[in-house]
Amino acid sequence: MRKIFFITSTLPKIHGGRTKSLLQRAHLLNQKGIDITIVSTNYNSEYEETYSFFREQNRVLGNTSFENIYDYYKQKNSTKNVKVTWKEMLSKYVGDFSEYVKVKRSSQNDRTYFYRDGLPNFVVKGLDSGNIEFFALYRDWNFEPFKIFYVNNNGFVHKIETFGENKSRILQEFVTEEGLKYLSKTFKNGNTVTSINLNTASESVNFSNEKELFSYFFGDIFSENDVVVNDARLLDKPLLENKVGKRIFQLHNPHLEDPLDTLSGIKHSFKNILNANLPENSVIVTLTQKQKLDITSEIPSLKNKIAVIPHSTKKTRIQYDKRKNHFGVICRLHPQKNLNDVIMAFYLFDQEIKGYFLDIFGDGESRSELENQVKKLGLDKKVIFHGNVQNVNKAYQQIYALLITSNFEGFPLNALESLSNGTPIITYEVNYGPTDIVDEKSGWVAKSRTPEEFKRQMINAVNNPKNTLEVQERASYFSEENFVSRWLEVIDHDN
Repeated sequence: MRKIFFITSTLPKIHGGRTKSLLQRAHLLNQKGIDITIVSTNYNSEYEETYSFFREQNRVLGNTSFENIYDYYKQKNSTKNVKVTWKEMLSKYVGDFSEYVKVKRSSQNDRTYFYRDGLPNFVVKGLDSGNIEFFALYRDWNFEPFKIFYVNNNGFVHKIETFGENKSRILQEFVTEEGLKYLSKTFKNGNTVTSINLNTASESVNFSNEKELFSYFFGDIFSENDVVVNDARLLDKPLLENKVGKRIFQLHNPHLEDPLDTLSGIKHSFKNILNANLPENSVIVTLTQKQKLDITSEIPSLKNKIAVIPHSTKKTRIQYDKRKNHFGVICRLHPQKNLNDVIMAFYLFDQEIKGYFLDIFGDGESRSELENQVKKLGLDKKVIFHGNVQNVNKAYQQIYALLITSNFEGFPLNALESLSNGTPIITYEVNYGPTDIVDEKSGWVAKSRTPEEFKRQMINAVNNPKNTLEVQERASYFSEENFVSRWLEVIDHDN
């Protein structure tokens, strides 16, 4: 029987566009009665909680199931033996707790240290609260822990990390609730994996890197009739190494070495699939026609193996009034988004037109840098950081225009969501997406990638407002009906 899988490297509870689009695709196909299994390859001890959250939030329906490589092999190695609690495992290493002196260095971090003969022997995080996060062992001659045992929400150790004398991680072990090791990794310089050992019911298998492990895992879970949609370039090679009914490679980002230069060549992470040797039962899905043309200009033989399926949206009911003096950003605060240019453009705009504000919705690694920029430019009272927002439609509907200055995109979902909420877009030229979405009735495109030109378009937007209904009409071009129809065609069509 043929099954349909979506594979991805990570499936975070709080996520950006790639995961959001994967979940949306699953949801829409679920509505057509199609069963989907979403497979992830990173480690997350609390994935069951994430899956429940997705279902509670209606991100997926009941006919989507989930699988994870670590949970798969953990289950395979679980036995009917008595489970070992974190306290029982700790006792195997340190003996009777009553022989130690308990010390609380701080009431804030909830860490309890256990001393013997004047030296720390081990520490437990979360003892007072009852929510144990980890315990760690100390060497007799060193005040740094050398072995850390991580505890899950059910009170069982799930991962153990060992550190060398230079404080660098040298070993990572994953264990079942019975305390049995099912997978281990050795490291060089703390982060570079040098070997992996997997224990199965029938054998012990060694790998030199994670991609070899992923390939082995795919061989365990896929059959020759299955359709596998891959959303992560990390997994292209492992998927190509396995025989399945059809491979579909979804592109989310530009394939170019330099996203701003169409002549810069193909990025290394895309070369496993963007070549003349792509197997016959494989399809590449791009989000824009322009990306397909750029790929086929470099590799003409791929022309009939590339399908173009933009993201989809549906018209949203307008419930909130616009605050016409508020521009907005709604995205992850990440260097890729190039938000320094948004803030600088708003600063230049503010020099000419007063009384406007910039709302920034989202969070991420660039937040501190952006907050510092705002402070240096004296915009503290005019640029508002809201963090992650729950009611995203309200955020879109209340801003006057969405601002996009990304260095690159695949096909930004925030642009589609903005249009569906009747909010126009001001954007740089970006490979790929925004300029494929925005037309003359739904937004403004800067003629050059500079804050000065972006500022001019912001002034243009203030002086020449768009019609909300016409903005929403543009979103209808990217309907869910067209999206599902095209995906069904790709899944069912034989190359």
